[in-house]
Amino acid sequence: MMKKEGIENLNSKYGTFYSVGVGPGDPSLMTIKSVETIKKSDIIVLPKSGATENIAFKIAKEYLGDKKIIECDMPMTRDKELLYQSHENATETIEELLKSGKTVSFLTLGDPSIYSSTMYVHKRLTERGYKTVLIPGIPSFCAVAASLNTSLCEGGEVLHIIPASYDDIDESLALKGNKILMKSGKSIYSVKDKILSSGNKEAMMVECASMENEKVYKKIELIEENASYFSILLVKDGEKK
Repeated sequence: MMKKEGIENLNSKYGTFYSVGVGPGDPSLMTIKSVETIKKSDIIVLPKSGATENIAFKIAKEYLGDKKIIECDMPMTRDKELLYQSHENATETIEELLKSGKTVSFLTLGDPSIYSSTMYVHKRLTERGYKTVLIPGIPSFCAVAASLNTSLCEGGEVLHIIPASYDDIDESLALKGNKILMKSGKSIYSVKDKILSSGNKEAMMVECASMENEKVYKKIELIEENASYFSILLVKDGEKK
């Protein structure tokens, strides 16, 4: 690891790191700024989670051309030591590229500020004094609302974003307002049962929103046990303003 210098020196001597949101799945939902950032980058970084298909690559491939692509291990685990080491390894790999003057873009689904792998690297590089830039993308839950043809919140309604598989969600479901439940993963059936027993008046789900294999569930009772990791629930409290 390089000894940290003044931010001005690093910004003038080395490359820039971009965390680029490529949107929820449909390539046509990528922003113009995301596309422009990818096109001006020397190197593209993709998170490698162990999945059979890299969705971020699939979304952005039309704009990648012959750019050099690097995959960084970002395992889907809660093992803190393993996560820490993978984030450190990715940061050091990208740091060497920035030191050589390369412009680097790390592609992430949705928006980089919402539960994204790139932020672990982004924060480390920022702390070390490199120039880092966030390029926003359309969040997956906005695509979910579009697929359901409904709003996320109106008037004075509050919207809660909840990582559904991390903690007991009973307290979160009791909150006043509408809820977005993300990261349900393999616990989707447990989450479904808790929603049904919570008394919430309206719950829906979209699997793989805006992707070619999208599935829309207007009633939570219809949710299948083998739902994709890319499944997001919208729970409305049904109160009128």
